[in-house]
Amino acid sequence: MENRFDAKLLKLFHNKSLNSFLKYSLRYKGWMVGVIILSTITSLASAVPAWLSKYLIDDVLVSKNAKAMILVLAGIFISTLIKVVTDYYAEISSSFVTEKIRRDIKVDVFSHLQNLPIAYYKKNKLGDIMARLSGDSSTLGRIGFMLFDMLKEFLTVLALLFRMFQVDFVLALVSLTVLPAIFSVVKKYTKKIRKSGRIRQDTMGGVTAFMQESLSGVGVIKAFNNSEVIIEKYKDITQDEFNKIIKANKIKAKISPINELLATMMILIVAGYGGYQIIVKGNMTAGDLVSFVTAVGLMQQPLKRLVRRNGELQEALPSADRVIEILDEEKENDCITEEIKSMKNPIKSISFENVDFTYDDGKKLVLKDFNLTVKAGEVVALVGQSGSGKTTLVNLIPRFYDVTSGNIKIDDIDIREFSLKEYRNHIGIVPQETFLFSGTIADNIGFGKKGVSRDKIIEAAKMANAYKFIEELPDGFETEVGERGVLLSGGQKQRIAIARALIQNPDIMILDEATSALDTESERLVQEALDKLMVGRTTFVIAHRLSTIVNADKIVVMKHGEIKEVGTHEELMRYNGPYRSLYEIQFGEQKQVIETEEIEIDYV
Repeated sequence: MENRFDAKLLKLFHNKSLNSFLKYSLRYKGWMVGVIILSTITSLASAVPAWLSKYLIDDVLVSKNAKAMILVLAGIFISTLIKVVTDYYAEISSSFVTEKIRRDIKVDVFSHLQNLPIAYYKKNKLGDIMARLSGDSSTLGRIGFMLFDMLKEFLTVLALLFRMFQVDFVLALVSLTVLPAIFSVVKKYTKKIRKSGRIRQDTMGGVTAFMQESLSGVGVIKAFNNSEVIIEKYKDITQDEFNKIIKANKIKAKISPINELLATMMILIVAGYGGYQIIVKGNMTAGDLVSFVTAVGLMQQPLKRLVRRNGELQEALPSADRVIEILDEEKENDCITEEIKSMKNPIKSISFENVDFTYDDGKKLVLKDFNLTVKAGEVVALVGQSGSGKTTLVNLIPRFYDVTSGNIKIDDIDIREFSLKEYRNHIGIVPQETFLFSGTIADNIGFGKKGVSRDKIIEAAKMANAYKFIEELPDGFETEVGERGVLLSGGQKQRIAIARALIQNPDIMILDEATSALDTESERLVQEALDKLMVGRTTFVIAHRLSTIVNADKIVVMKHGEIKEVGTHEELMRYNGPYRSLYEIQFGEQKQVIETEEIEIDYV
């Protein structure tokens, strides 16, 4: 019964963001009920003067009743005391619930982002994602403050309306003729505020994305002496942001003065009609009129705050919608079958069967009818020009992307039938551009395996040829590497990345041009570490330097996503095909470089 009620409650609002907030608030039902009760008491206490003002006029000032004066003053004091106490607890309770919800939303959004496919990050700018995670997530949580405030103001207006009808039904109807006009103004500008708010949030996300990109690429900007160009571009996009904010503020600013004018008209109507009833008709006492006018007067501020909060809410909803868009993104598909296969047994073979792959735009096949069988423990080198599909192929192995058609199988089982998390535990990756996290060297090496011991970290560092340089650092394994590992050299970072992969003890290794950006000495050390890493593991290597893969069990020559040749170094050299041409071109370039260096040395 309760779940059915919750399901109906989640469809209370037409807006998806409001329903999402409601879904989170249901986690704290007790607190929510408490806030509503406290807000109701606060609202009723706020309306009490509308009742007491009648007795203040008729029984105290007109009848000159001292006892009645004490009771009225005591009533005002007690109602005020109740109001401030309940308002205080309603405020801190709503603050607690809102902050809890805000945190829950940010955690859920961050968790969801961690489970989205790589393709999502290729399509969306990192800066915009960060803006949604931080600012927009907080805005969705802040909706709670607005809704709680609106509830309180709405209940106060209801209580005061009840008093107005209690005093004089006709006068209440007459005075309320202005309310439809007020609500019409609110409705008219609500859509405009929401639309301008969405445009503004998208613009702000774009500004954040530009800042993140510019600061990340500050080295390139300085190298090409383009700081002034970037600054001018930043001025342009922030000016656009400024223009959209001003436009949104102008729309909001129109609401308050229009409503102020309409509210003044309502008070004048009340005063005129009430004066006529007292002076001409004698159907109303002065206390009744004062009570009525007091109710109308007390209603002005709650109405204004209600309208203002509604404007803020409409402006916030587009920002909240941007968060919901993330939560609506589909997570990585863990498994394509209901029965999840286990990977307990050692891997015997990996096979690619008629694999086709195209990215989301679907414009062209990046891999075409790719067929290859790899035995356990073999080293497979992938060579070919840029754009031949090498990186795409190795990205399919850990399921960063799923094949468009065909299959990748381990021991005749489609890799999509394994649990994604368990499957990736069997894969180690050493990328071309090493990414280290802020923290210590030990933290980064141990990142590959949860709860790993210091002995295992040291052992992995030794196998990766990293132990010696780590021990020479002032803080050894506790040395801070800085953001992205900026405090270490390229060779040092690569060896830590190898140690990180080693500690996972994977069955399958992927090496993506792991030595291409290193100097000769660093390359030698890293290559020695890689040789140790590949022992007993099925390894896929992407390499431009063919000299590093002459001992591979299989060399796969690729072009435009297709296999052109497969074989060992010796076999491919005998074929006199694309591989031999690549090798001779590279070997000739290397020979020329060596001769040039010798001439320079002789000259010196």
